[in-house]
Amino acid sequence: MRTRRKHISVLVRPALGTLVLIGLLAALGWFTGPASSADVVDQVCGVLSALLLLRFVLRLRRWSSERILVTDRRIAAVGGFMNRRVTSWPYVRIHDLGLRRSLGGRLLGHGSVVIEATTPGSAPVVLERIPDPNGFYRDVMEALMEGPLPEMVELDESDEFDARDPEDTDTGELPRIVV
Repeated sequence: MRTRRKHISVLVRPALGTLVLIGLLAALGWFTGPASSADVVDQVCGVLSALLLLRFVLRLRRWSSERILVTDRRIAAVGGFMNRRVTSWPYVRIHDLGLRRSLGGRLLGHGSVVIEATTPGSAPVVLERIPDPNGFYRDVMEALMEGPLPEMVELDESDEFDARDPEDTDTGELPRIVV
């Protein structure tokens, strides 16, 4: 079983948003200042800043508890801080596995894995910001190939198919190159 966590870049936007909002609250508290007898504004700004910081810490905790597991039978996404959520995709229900990497993702070392189900009409599942997506894709494909392979194509007798034995086909001598 192989375990992965989403790339740390998922925390960049919440971190920047938290820093900007805390900076704005600090500027508001500084401009109103204690000289203008606006201690209430300073206290409200301080409480809001603490709440914003707590919100970011909870997002950080949620990120650290989320995992994507690749087992011998399925892919599972496990997450949640207080309430545990488990979503899994058995290999027998996976029709296709795709890989997407944007330019920013290539620079930062992450990508998205797209799982398409065999169920008609079901939407594909996108696992975003997976670190080393090529390695993740390779791990899943290795796990898929270790198990029994499903029959992919059934041929009818009416289908035209060249059923010659590969040993009967002779392409002649290989060309020789003299340098």
